[in-house]
Amino acid sequence: MNRHLIMIVDDSPTNIDILASTLKDHYRITIAKNGETAFNRLEKQLPDLILLDIVMPGMDGFSVCKQLKADARTCDIPVIFITAMEEADQKTRGFDLGAVDYIVRPFHASEVLARVKTHLALQDLNKALAQKNRVIHRALAEKSRQLDALISNLPGMVYHTRYDGAWHMEFVSEGCADLTGFDPDHFQDSRRDHYALLADPRDITWIPGALKEALDSHQPFELVYRIRTADGSEKWVLELGMGVYDSHGDLAGVEGVLSDITDKQRRALALENENRHLKSGMMARDQFGDIVGGSPPMQQVYDRIIKAAACDDSAIIYGPSGTGKELVARAIHKNSRRSTAPFVPINCGAIPESLIESEFFGHAKGAFSGANTDKQGVLDMADGGTLFLDELGEISMAMQIKLLRVMDGNGYIPVGGTTIKKPDIRFISATNRDLQQRVRTKKMREDFFFRVHIIPITLPALKDRREDIPLLIEHFLNSYPDNAGRQALTKEMIQTMKEYAWPGNVRQLQNMIYQFLVLGKMDFLDPATLDHNVKAPKNTALLPLKSAVEEFEKEYIQRALARNSQKKAAVADLLGMDRKTLFRKMKRYGLE
Repeated sequence: MNRHLIMIVDDSPTNIDILASTLKDHYRITIAKNGETAFNRLEKQLPDLILLDIVMPGMDGFSVCKQLKADARTCDIPVIFITAMEEADQKTRGFDLGAVDYIVRPFHASEVLARVKTHLALQDLNKALAQKNRVIHRALAEKSRQLDALISNLPGMVYHTRYDGAWHMEFVSEGCADLTGFDPDHFQDSRRDHYALLADPRDITWIPGALKEALDSHQPFELVYRIRTADGSEKWVLELGMGVYDSHGDLAGVEGVLSDITDKQRRALALENENRHLKSGMMARDQFGDIVGGSPPMQQVYDRIIKAAACDDSAIIYGPSGTGKELVARAIHKNSRRSTAPFVPINCGAIPESLIESEFFGHAKGAFSGANTDKQGVLDMADGGTLFLDELGEISMAMQIKLLRVMDGNGYIPVGGTTIKKPDIRFISATNRDLQQRVRTKKMREDFFFRVHIIPITLPALKDRREDIPLLIEHFLNSYPDNAGRQALTKEMIQTMKEYAWPGNVRQLQNMIYQFLVLGKMDFLDPATLDHNVKAPKNTALLPLKSAVEEFEKEYIQRALARNSQKKAAVADLLGMDRKTLFRKMKRYGLE
């Protein structure tokens, strides 16, 4: 390892001998007896430290030090003055000229070694620090070069804006030319922000408010708006940015990037318009696919169908039996991205518990007695499409856990199999039960409920959308094969049907229409009135409609009471009304 080189500049041979003998065992030594000789030696080799006598013939030590510090080659070499004087003003002058220390004669070897060692160590540290700074500077310069290259090549406009009560565009990347048609100077020479220079008049009104809200809350912002380019054309841009704040938290500027999203935005707007047109078309009609009804409750159902079809989340359809839950599920599937894939319905309440795993997951050959071949389950059949879980409330707790794993993407293993399968399935469920009540009574897992209950759709009972009954009657009449020449429904019969409670809902109405087409008459399909023909009450034509309806209602309630041995609770359930309503009507008609 190279030892440090010490230069002794002194005209006294005695001083030189003492210093050299003290230092030679630790450092290399070079000697100059005056300032001129010292500078000649410095031309050939630079020492690591200089011991400099103040009083010398010709150039004194102060003059030598001053010249050393003025030269870039020697200015960083530490200088320690040698003196016999301890006057404060002499020391002050030396330090002002750049010396790092003083050694006072007579010398003490330990002091000389300690001071030289200390300042050489400091010099080494300074050199190491300078080297590190050079490395860091080169690295920063390279990173800056890379960043400049990256910013210059970005397909958008990167900017930095300073704010001091007004906006000043301090930097704009070259990418602004491709995006806007303007060069960076167009923005940097202006005292207006880029919104004023670019934003379409239709958007400039809302941008300042949205920007201020984000900057005031110190939050990043995201803006989508239209701009006008240099040639007057319109583009859509996405701007992502954030505020720059000083140490007091005051706004000092904004940095951000603008990207061209014209094509993406136009496609999104086209899709939005298409969906709006589709939705408005659906809402204007009295039918959505095979679902019939123009009432407000059904319009809400159609709206939910459209929203459910636009995503892949689980949907659940609530409603009494006979309201058309499977039709809704099929409509969601048909209007979704999975429309060309299978729609697989399964009635969860119709499968014996001993077979339910095999039905859902399939089984491998030999999995159990009678399993002579591999069998696909409904999850395999529905892969890529939609699985419709009808009567979801009937699934056992154990099966809920296994289905929950599938819904969460963890897959399943067929009965008797060893390989995990992870199908791509959209789940739609249906039930006429109160699932929240089943959660409360521990018959359904809470996590399973929340997994299936993402998009709820509730179908109204037929009695809650009576205005749809004529539409449904017409639909069923038209859909029945070979109904030409059949007896027509009278207005009185249709009115009576509108006033009936329909405990079996749309399915009951459909069956009654088909019964009429086959038998030429219509019977209410209630246990209490299976033989009661639906026909207008006598003398209906002679009474106002309200009176005729009341007469029919009185007679109908009276017959129901007679058939049910005057059991009011049973009659109320049969007629689809609560007991208080039945008691009120009985009191009005004198049937108590």
